Amino acid sequence: MSPSESVEPDQLGLRPLKELTIAERVIDPEQIPWVPYTETIWVKPLRLNRKTGQWANITKVVGGGQVNRHYHVNGVVGFVLEGSWYYAEKDWVARPGMMVWEPPGDVHTLISGEEGTVTLFQLEGALLYVDEDDNVVGFDDVLNHTRTYHQFCRSEGIEPLDLDY
Repeated sequence: MSPSESVEPDQLGLRPLKELTIAERVIDPEQIPWVPYTETIWVKPLRLNRKTGQWANITKVVGGGQVNRHYHVNGVVGFVLEGSWYYAEKDWVARPGMMVWEPPGDVHTLISGEEGTVTLFQLEGALLYVDEDDNVVGFDDVLNHTRTYHQFCRSEGIEPLDLDY
């Protein structure tokens, strides 16, 4: 029997699992509009999973703009694509190619560098906006992002992509 004719044993039993696996998703950010959040913040949602609460987006903050003081109930991963940003409460600057992990419970205010920033963020759960006394004054989560994305698309006559995966 030649090597091309041999059948290798499925020692881990993975072949039957293949039938249960869902299809991969390929998302082209060029097909997603920049959704305005404030005068200085725009977002391109890439994943809005309503079952798990996981959401991912590309966030653009123009020069000197900020994401107001907030608290994460779960960890966040950010990967800087362009520009720079920092937290008013910290002493480091995130630049292109850098990854930032934010632990659950961290409270901070994201401020973009003068050149602005574009960053890929992967989140799970809610982000709570807090005032200087740590009172919750607003929130953001996958459901809010889904609603905002769909409302913006409708207002612009765009068919929203299914990003719930």
